[in-house]
Amino acid sequence: MRIDRPDDADGREEPHLPRLPGLSGLSGLSGLRASRETPVEAHAYKADAGQADAGQAGQGGPDIEPDAGNRIARALDNRAKVDAAVRAYAIDQGYERVSEIEKETVTPAMRRIEAEDPDRHLAGLENRLKGKDRLAEKVDFDVMKKGRTVSQAFANVKDTIRYTFVYDEAKYTAGVYADCERLVSAGFGRFDRRNSWDQDEYKGINSRWRIPGSSQLFEVQFHTQASLAAKEETHSAYERIRSLPEDDEEMADLRAYQREVTSKVPIPPGALGVPDYRL
Repeated sequence: MRIDRPDDADGREEPHLPRLPGLSGLSGLSGLRASRETPVEAHAYKADAGQADAGQAGQGGPDIEPDAGNRIARALDNRAKVDAAVRAYAIDQGYERVSEIEKETVTPAMRRIEAEDPDRHLAGLENRLKGKDRLAEKVDFDVMKKGRTVSQAFANVKDTIRYTFVYDEAKYTAGVYADCERLVSAGFGRFDRRNSWDQDEYKGINSRWRIPGSSQLFEVQFHTQASLAAKEETHSAYERIRSLPEDDEEMADLRAYQREVTSKVPIPPGALGVPDYRL
């Protein structure tokens, strides 16, 4: 004897995830989590759960419902799709927010700081904002793997907004100290500074700063022309190293290449004495 499913009997079709009408109404990033249940998710779960219950009632119990597992799988798939859509929307909104901060607050201030000393300059200003695809990749990883909100993930990317000062070797150390003080005077908060002039694969000083009224950080690197050239020459090797496991056979060759290039960079007088900090 054939046991008809409830949706066979009344002609109803399998439930489908509706379009996402709620996304256009989302605003801001505060409190938005990728795992947060939305009205769309609730609708999808109720639809699947309701049909599964109906199937069980019509057949006398859950053990003889042949499609219960499929319904659960569809519900989970629906949730994953909704989560991904909400996360993508939040990342788009976050990128717009960061772009606005860069254009209206940070870059104008950095231009004013640059104008205070003609003996050094900002280099690579066209790359001051990390590309959207690369940033989305980092944010998505933090949300999925570390359980952060999108806002937290954006704030955690250390070089979403980044700048590089380049100095003559003789004026490097004094210039770094002076520009750090100028950043403080401009209203930016110290976060950390790392001196890598004693390292063998990268030379320079990297610092991060807090933007007033925001959790967003931005990065300022301090280089000589030689250290910047070495950084740019070894950038592809650096990116390759980041993508490989530590025990990969290629790793040793890449690191050796970075050491070879970096070994040719002269260390400016006094640069080794610039202290690290993390506040």
